[in-house]
Amino acid sequence: GSRVGDVRSAGVLSALVVGNQSAIEREDWDLFRITGVAHLMAISGLHVTMFAWLAVAVVGALWRGLARVWPAALLAVPAPLAAGVGGIGLATVYALFSGWGVPSQRTVIMLSVVMGLRLHARRWPWPVVWLTAMVVVLMLDPWALMHAGFWLSFVAVGILFASDPGRSLPGGADRAEAVTPRWQQVLSKGLGLLREQSVVTVALAPLTLMLFGQFSVVGLVANLVAIPWVTLQVTPLAMLGVIWAPLWDLAAWAA
Repeated sequence: GSRVGDVRSAGVLSALVVGNQSAIEREDWDLFRITGVAHLMAISGLHVTMFAWLAVAVVGALWRGLARVWPAALLAVPAPLAAGVGGIGLATVYALFSGWGVPSQRTVIMLSVVMGLRLHARRWPWPVVWLTAMVVVLMLDPWALMHAGFWLSFVAVGILFASDPGRSLPGGADRAEAVTPRWQQVLSKGLGLLREQSVVTVALAPLTLMLFGQFSVVGLVANLVAIPWVTLQVTPLAMLGVIWAPLWDLAAWAA
């Protein structure tokens, strides 16, 4: 708040970085709620996944840099193992720091399972990974069954996988991308985002009505704009502002 002059923007950044949702102004919450984008103003699985991806990349680069000075380090611990364990470990710390909500728990567990399978060159069917994450979350917090976030989080992920059984789990490599033109990849990903958002919005409508007694009819269009903007612009700038404070000014402008 002392760095960002705009109180409303500061509240949004505080919610995105440390999960302090109480910092968001009441009128802003009303706006986010009626447009169906309130889920973006919390530490979600998407934020934890993005943080994990960045952490894996940074730890891997640092470990390979260390190996140039101390080759024995790479022989003792291969770079993929160091990057995977270090990245997931940092993502876990971030999730704990931001409140350890159900979406964060689910994401950390799923990422840990997927990373463990990749490091052991194995692949599980998505229902097994999905159910494993659900069981572990409930073992850690049985009362999570009483939270709306538990059902929305797991149902949304289950719907995405069930509607596309052939999808790759996070971190998987798609060999076809190596020979596909860049513009086709961008178009395909854009259409995939539209399809996924449409499927989740329609499929979660009954659950949203049951849990909250309301449903945003403009949520699909609003999320098509808000999800990439908040995920790729506002949230990264807000997170990096912890390292270099001037970036918070850019994050506030984007918010």
